[in-house]
Amino acid sequence: MRNRNHRVEIYFTKNELETLTKKVRRSGLSREGFCRRVLNGTEVKEAPPADVPVLIREVRRVGNTLNQIMKRANALGLMDVPQLRKALDENQVVEKLIVDAYTTSSD
Repeated sequence: MRNRNHRVEIYFTKNELETLTKKVRRSGLSREGFCRRVLNGTEVKEAPPADVPVLIREVRRVGNTLNQIMKRANALGLMDVPQLRKALDENQVVEKLIVDAYTTSSD
């Protein structure tokens, strides 16, 4: 059964509708989804550029590689593991910044 079964009709001026339409386009959401998020007090961010998901995957890949190198180096006693740990921590900070900047909360 459908959860959202109550309909509301709203009238806008031309300028109000244009403003709403611009914000909806920038968010990448449907008009209804945008309105629900705004009404629920959720911050609506602009949709990320198309290459951001690729950037996030690449940063995660680098982090995974650093983690594997660190584990192997630690097991063999070959490298300075604290420096690798620092690099991995910095990579995770960058990943979090990117994800937080370009992802939205779900309904």
